[in-house]
Amino acid sequence: MISLDNLLLFVPMAAILVMLPGPDFALIAKISLMNGRPQGQAAAVGVALGICVHTTAAMLGISAIIAQSVLWFSILKYIGAAYLAWLGIQALRAAQRAGQPVSSAVVKTAHQTHTQADATPPAQRLSMRQWLHFFGQGFLTNALNPKAVLIFLTFLPQFMDPHAPLAPQFLTLGSIMSGLCLFWYVPLAYMLGRIRHIFENSRFQKWMHRCTGLVFIAFGLKLATAHAGAD
Repeated sequence: MISLDNLLLFVPMAAILVMLPGPDFALIAKISLMNGRPQGQAAAVGVALGICVHTTAAMLGISAIIAQSVLWFSILKYIGAAYLAWLGIQALRAAQRAGQPVSSAVVKTAHQTHTQADATPPAQRLSMRQWLHFFGQGFLTNALNPKAVLIFLTFLPQFMDPHAPLAPQFLTLGSIMSGLCLFWYVPLAYMLGRIRHIFENSRFQKWMHRCTGLVFIAFGLKLATAHAGAD
């Protein structure tokens, strides 16, 4: 098993790694501000499950095969980059729709809908379909990131005992990272969801969609140019 000294060193370093801004952070911040707290938390659970997938792949040796194969690494890289670019394009299209003028009747209807939404109890739950939609976005954003493959192959083994069985150690460290992910992103989604009403105007929504769209496209381009031996 992993020594206590290694665990005490691993936890703060893993926490810093989880909190570093990246596609996961951008996605959850965008969903929480534009859609709400439950949606952002559903995406956070998806990100955490993506970490579990990377842990299992590393434990079974699949990550090593992907990292050492130019073909498989490139396939995963371009799929992940295409997905991030797709998220960016969707956000830019939403920004364009937010900037289009609407008739007074639509504005009146929207105002009534908004008033009714304000009167809805905050404990209202998402439908399973809605929850899975945002969960899927978080899961795919993390699971399709080939850089996470490299992190699990290079970062986790530094805290493992090579003379002990590796599978339980991978599961322990991966579970800690997944827990840290939930511990960071679920409260973040809650806090951003609580203040989203401050930004519920068309100008902010247009700006937010546009910025996050460009951020996702930039992450996609950066991912598309990554190499298997990159840090």
